Formats: sequence, structure tokens, C-alpha cells
Amino acid sequence: MKVLLADENSQRAGALARLLEADGTLDIILLDTQTSLIEAVRCHAPDIVLVDISRADRDALDSVRALSASPLERPVALFVDEDDETLMEAAFAAGICSYNVLDTPVKNVKPLLRSAIALYHRFRKTNAELLAAKKTLSERETIDRAKFLFMKQERCKEEEAYRWLRKQAMQHSKKIADIASDYLSNHAGKPVK
Repeated sequence: MKVLLADENSQRAGALARLLEADGTLDIILLDTQTSLIEAVRCHAPDIVLVDISRADRDALDSVRALSASPLERPVALFVDEDDETLMEAAFAAGICSYNVLDTPVKNVKPLLRSAIALYHRFRKTNAELLAAKKTLSERETIDRAKFLFMKQERCKEEEAYRWLRKQAMQHSKKIADIASDYLSNHAGKPVK
């Protein structure tokens, strides 16, 4: 597991890196304070990023937010000096998948990393499912609006409107939702026969 350690406190970072490096399965990369988080992720492609809240590039959450919004998104575990509920909520909103107080015993760090990575992957899966459900719902609404407009325009029943949309989709090798969207664009605002 490749771990990018971004900690402004070089003593703490060095001590944590040495302890983590004792585990031969972890490859620890210390972030140079002159390098941005995104640049380091681009360069090293870590499996997980560990950051502390006092990052030198002003605000760790801004860096994490930028990373989460980029194609380089990675799981990020945050280490803080003290427990703060407001900060915790802001951290999760920024894309942190694991929030930890610094006095976490080093022996617990590796399981914590594995947990953070698992949470990250679960969140991504859930988020992808949510986006797919929203897309399906949006397509369904578009189809329903197109059917309703077609029914008004052609003075027909819902089954006929749907059959027409389905036939158009097959003839043009398009999805029904795309045909419905095109129909709405071309016929909205036209007077009813």
C-alpha cells in the first residue's frame, strides 16, 4: 500500500513514517512542504493520503476539496490535534473519508488506513448508484413529459404515446429518453391541434 504522508510537522511526519515503514507492506512517501497535494498525488499515485489539519498550503480542507474534485481523487485520512465536531463535518463534506485525533496509537494506523480505503470505495460505489438512480429518474420524467405533450398534441392515449416514442427510438437507434428530450425540444410551445 502506497501512503502519501502530508504533515507540516516534519518531526511528527518523520516519526510516523519510520513506524509505518517498519511494516514492509507500506510504502511511505513524505510530502515536501513546497509541493501541493494534487501535484504529489499526480506524481506518486498513492493508495491513500494522510494529511494533518495544519498543512502549510494554508488549509488542508481546501487541498482535499481540490483533490476530491479532480480526476486524481484518492481516499484521504485526516489527522487533527483535537476532536472538533464542526471541523469533522467540514472534513467529511470536503471529501475526507477518515477523521482521526493525532493521539491514535501507531499500531492502529494500518487498520485505520485499510478502513479509510474501504469506506472510500464504498462511498464511491454508493455515489455512483445514486447518480445512476438520479439519471434514471430524470430520464423517466423526460419520457413522462414527452408522453404527456404527445398525448395533448396528437389527442391519443398514454399507451399510443409510449409506443410512438419506442418506435422512434428503435428507428433512430437512440434511447427512448433521448427521443423524448428531442421531442420536447422540437414541440414544446407549439399549439395543440
